[in-house]
Amino acid sequence: MFCSAQTVVKMKMPPQAKDPLQVTVLFNEEVPEGMPVVLGLMGYSVSGGITPYAYEWMQNGKVIGTGDVVVVTPAKGDKIELKATDKNKCYSTMSFSMKVIAKIKNDEKDKEKEYKISPTMVKNGIVHITLPETESPIRANVRIFDTNGAQVYQNQITGSTLITFDLPDGNYFISVKTDNYHKVGKIIVKN
Repeated sequence: MFCSAQTVVKMKMPPQAKDPLQVTVLFNEEVPEGMPVVLGLMGYSVSGGITPYAYEWMQNGKVIGTGDVVVVTPAKGDKIELKATDKNKCYSTMSFSMKVIAKIKNDEKDKEKEYKISPTMVKNGIVHITLPETESPIRANVRIFDTNGAQVYQNQITGSTLITFDLPDGNYFISVKTDNYHKVGKIIVKN
């Protein structure tokens, strides 16, 4: 008598997500052409799927980063894509274009000299912001971002002034934006 045997292997199913994986881009600021921009956790949102997520950033079809933060140097017409892949290898891709404004012109290079952020090596949390002297003081929005792109400080100033803050040691980007000019600099906090 012939008897056939059957082996059944029970495999564990991967965890199933309650919500589908979705990428949303939140970055919506104008940037000068050719100026490096840090896109971090404040610039996009990933939801659903099963964590952890893997990231792939592309600029015009070329991979420019694989972390949750990327530095992009945009030009007009560039297509930026963020692909997030979850633990189950499901992925979602979001394409967007940055609002790129013209490169700094020669007369704006003079403005570059009038707007100063100093020092770059910061001790005791004090930075001097220099704005051009005019008949009525210029107002500016000062923001500081960590290297993940998260905003860690914000203040409105009028005219040249000292700003003070309490941040841990590390590298930061500082943004000084007026009605007609935007300067971004890098500072290193070392207490």
